[in-house]
Formats: sequence, structure tokens, C-alpha cells
Amino acid sequence: MEWYLPITILPGLGMLIFSTTSQMMTISTEVGGLLSNKCSDFDHNIAKLKIKQIKRLTYASTLLYVAAGSYTLSGIIGAVLSQYNAISHSILFFGTACVLVSLVLLVVYAFKTINIRQMQFENNHLL
Repeated sequence: MEWYLPITILPGLGMLIFSTTSQMMTISTEVGGLLSNKCSDFDHNIAKLKIKQIKRLTYASTLLYVAAGSYTLSGIIGAVLSQYNAISHSILFFGTACVLVSLVLLVVYAFKTINIRQMQFENNHLL
């Protein structure tokens, strides 16, 4: 494996991080709007579910940051210390595992978001 391979993945990770952070900010604004005044039990429940969503996105984002650092470190070790290929590969594997776990969290987030929106839709006429 060439040393520059892990570093070429960084722009894609950057886009995932940007997207995840943007979603966190949007949901945080929604929760702030829900909780800015005294709210109904339903709104409180929705806010609670959205806070869980923010938590999932935070975990996913953190794993993406760790993966970006791992890929960078793997590339640097591969370029500077070519005799330490096993360490470089191990760090690359760890970063890839972080990306995969992060993607699973993002898929769970997406499905949970649909459920929350469906709950809001079904109860909108009662508010």
C-alpha cells in the first residue's frame, strides 16, 4: 500500500463531518425552539427524542474525527517510516473501523429521524 492512499480519503471524510455537524446544529436549533417556552408533554417527548439524535450524531462525528486523524497518522508513518508498515496498516484499519461504526450510527440516525417526523405528522392535528 502506498503511503498517500489514506490521505486521499480525507476530503470524503471532511464532507461527512461537515454534513453531520450541520445536521447537529439544525436539530439543536429545533430543540431550542421546542424548549424555549413551556411545552406540552408531546413536545417534551419529541425534544427528548431529538436530543438522543444529537447524541448519535455527536458519536458519529467524533468517530469521523478519530478516523481522519488515524488516516493522517497512517499516511505520515507510511511516508516517513517505511519500515513500520505493520503499524501504519493497523492504524489505517482502526480508522476504517471508526468510519464503519460511524456510518452505522448515521444509518440508525436516519431511520430514527423518519420515525420522529412521522410521530410529529400523526399528532400535528392534536396540537
